[in-house]
Formats: sequence, C-alpha cells, structure tokens
Amino acid sequence: MRALKEGKDQEQRAAEFWDREVIAQTHKSWMEHAAVQRYINAAYSGSPDVGKFDNLKDLLGGRTFRRGLSIGCGSGGLERTVLQLGLCETIDAFDGSEESLRIAGAEARKAGLAGRVRYSLGNFNEPDLPAGTYDIVFVHQALHHVAKLEKLYRAILHTLQPDGLLFLDEYIGPSRHDWTDDNFAAHRRLYDSLPAHIRREPLLPMPIAVDDPSEAIRSSEIVPELLVGFTIVRRVDYGGTVLAPLYPFIEPDDAIIDSLIETERQWLQRGAAPYYTTIVARPKRGAAGRVADLRYFVVPKLKRIGREIRKRLRPGSPAQP
Repeated sequence: MRALKEGKDQEQRAAEFWDREVIAQTHKSWMEHAAVQRYINAAYSGSPDVGKFDNLKDLLGGRTFRRGLSIGCGSGGLERTVLQLGLCETIDAFDGSEESLRIAGAEARKAGLAGRVRYSLGNFNEPDLPAGTYDIVFVHQALHHVAKLEKLYRAILHTLQPDGLLFLDEYIGPSRHDWTDDNFAAHRRLYDSLPAHIRREPLLPMPIAVDDPSEAIRSSEIVPELLVGFTIVRRVDYGGTVLAPLYPFIEPDDAIIDSLIETERQWLQRGAAPYYTTIVARPKRGAAGRVADLRYFVVPKLKRIGREIRKRLRPGSPAQP
C-alpha cells in the first residue's frame, strides 16, 4: 500500500509540474538552438535543411494509417503534424496534464483539425486501451516518464492491429537513479573546460529533475523492454549525449555550441551511447507475441516479490508474523 501511495504521489507531482511547465517553461531544451536542430536534422535525413519530421512518412515505410493513438501528447504538436502530413485519418491522444490537453485542444481547433483528433485525460502507468483498435501508436518524449514500462508496452501490444506499428521518439539515456559522480565525471570535465563566462553554474548539476519525479524514471530500460515484445524495423539515433546535459547550463554562444556538437560527434564515434533515438517497431505476434505478453505480465510481479523479500531480510527489518 505504501508503494502504491508513493506512486500516486509521484504521478500527481509530475502532472502538477507539467501543468505549470506547459504555460511557463522553466526547462531549457538542448534541441531549441538552431545549430543543434540542424545537427539533428542531418542525423535524420542526411541534410541539415530537412526538418526532423519532414520525412516522417518515409520513416514509417511510406504507409498511411486509418486510426492512430498518441500517448503522452503534451500540447499536441505531434498530432497536428501527423494529421497535417496526412499520415493518419484520425488520432486519439491522452496525457496526464489537464492544462496541456486544454492547449492541445485549442491548437487543434485553431488548425482546423478538431474533428480528426480526440483528446482525453489518461495515466501512462495504468493504461486503459481498447484491444485491436489502432494502426499506429505514437509516443513522443513521454515514455521516459513511465514507471510501469512493461504494463504500457503490454497495453500497446494488445491495442495495435496485427500489422500495426509503434513509433517512439525518446530520451533513452541513463535513468535518474543511474547517475554517479564517476559516470558524470567526463561531462563535468568538459563543462569545466568551457570559458567561465559561458558557465551558469560552478559545478555542472547531474541531469536529475527535482520538480518532476517521473523524469527519466526508467529511461535506460526503454529499449531493452521494447525488444521483449517488439521488433525494430527502423532506428535513427540523434545524440544528445554531450549536448543534453550541458546545454541547459551554458549561455547559448554559437561558437561554443558548434564546438560541443563536434565534441559529441567524437564521443559517439568512440562508442559513447546516444541519449536520444527514434524507433519504428512492429509487435511480435504468434508464439513470440504470447511469450512477450506473459513476460510483460509476470516479470514485474516477480521483481516486486523479490524486492519485498529483500526488504524483509534486510538487517533491522521488523519481524513478520
């Protein structure tokens, strides 16, 4: 019961954070700088002048879809893009932030898309999705806020049509509990090497959002858990390994940004893991799908039992009747 209450409290705090953030942004995104956008564009299309989602249809294999679902829609930018590109006839979308949904609905009406998109309040961690309904599911920068990855992946597996697709655009870097002084040391050395007038903090903070307890809660597990029930058909990594942790804490000097982009390229060439990726995947079906469904259902329960056993065996734990 205590774990359940803590989970509900975290979800409430996260929703309250995003209700505020969508109105008055406090987080500085590494993707906002023009040079970084060109760098990301080049990863997608080979051309810095072709926008990240301009070739979305190609990324989806040239397909169009009758009915889509957007999970964690925020203020609705992805749904408007998908509908304006003619990729979906209609799309349903949900989010945990009521204020984000209000803005998404208003923007859809302004764009003349209100009749093709339906917004609702929903919970990522307790998804209630209809079986065999959607031709494609989109999750854009929301999955790294999900604590119950297995439950959501299982729900997506069930809600997709047999030939449906899952589209992810996500932060997949270290989870919030993964960071240590040792594995963050290289970032801090790089930050310390920048000119003093560029640095906003004396010590580079670890990328752990205090105000949003859902941020990067299990981000490092997103791809491994995906592979349980889905097969990747396309993947485009686009870095963020250097830029995402440093950018919020520097003045946006163009020469420094160019230098950091080049440093990131070098880190990635030497084998550093990308922190951001776009993935198109198809659900496993047949025997493989049934095994995936069972694993998504059973493994979290076994992990929870294991945690309870370890807790009871820990020295100093109260004796159980």
